[in-house]
Amino acid sequence: MSRLRQHPWPGNVRELANVLESAMILGRGDILGPADVLLAPTASAPAPGPERLADATRRCITTALAACHGKIYGPDGAAAVLGLNPATLQSKLRVLGLDRLQFIREGDPEP
Repeated sequence: MSRLRQHPWPGNVRELANVLESAMILGRGDILGPADVLLAPTASAPAPGPERLADATRRCITTALAACHGKIYGPDGAAAVLGLNPATLQSKLRVLGLDRLQFIREGDPEP
């Protein structure tokens, strides 16, 4: 009974009636058991589609800037972490409307 209650029944009462009728016809014995009731698998939620390139780029850049505390240049800067030329990173920041200053922590010297 608990399996029957938990099933979503997308076809409502008609689907329930069909499952029980099938179980009575195909079932073995006088009492229906869980093995006699064949429920269709429920459809899972569709997998999300691929991330947009602009969103992935923004996420990578903001993660790098946060890790580097807003620093762009130098071996410990976000450009080096991302494998980009610093001028290319600055250009991408302008296109995405990002400001590296928002990633500088309070008390850090401005890079």
